[in-house]
Amino acid sequence: MLAHKASAQGAMVAEIVAGHRRRFDPAAIPAVCFTEPEIVSVGLTAAQAAERGIETVTGHFPFLANGQALSMDAGQDGGFVRTVARRDDGRCLGVQAAVAHASELSGAFVLALEMGATLEDIAGTIHAHPALGEAFHESALKALGHGSHF
Repeated sequence: MLAHKASAQGAMVAEIVAGHRRRFDPAAIPAVCFTEPEIVSVGLTAAQAAERGIETVTGHFPFLANGQALSMDAGQDGGFVRTVARRDDGRCLGVQAAVAHASELSGAFVLALEMGATLEDIAGTIHAHPALGEAFHESALKALGHGSHF
C-alpha cells in the first residue's frame, strides 16, 4: 500500500549490502488515499496525540477559501488542511488534507515534520498565491491564533 515507503527501505537495504551504515528512521511517512477527493495524512492526528498524552493545538483551513481549489471546482466538497502541533512549543506533529491533488502537498507536509518545523516556521514561509499549498500556511496561522488572509 505504501510503495514510497518500500522504495525507501529497498534503497536503504541496498546501501547496507554495499557496506554503508544506514538505518531507517523517518519522522513521517505520508499515507495517501487516491480517492475523489484525495486524502493525505502525515504524522499524528490530534486524537492520536491525545492518546499519547500530548496536548495539541490545531489549525483548520477550508479549501473553500482557496482560490486555486475554487478554480479547479475542488473547494465545494468540504476539503481542508489541518495542522496539528504541540501546545507547549508549536512543533508540528501531523498534517491532514482532503482535496483534489492533495497527494501533491504531501512532500511539504513530510518535510515540515522531518525538519522539526514549528507553526511559526510554516507561518513564516512564503507560499505561492493562490496555490493549494498556501492552505498549509493558512492552517498554521489559524493554529497560532492569527487571522486568515482570506
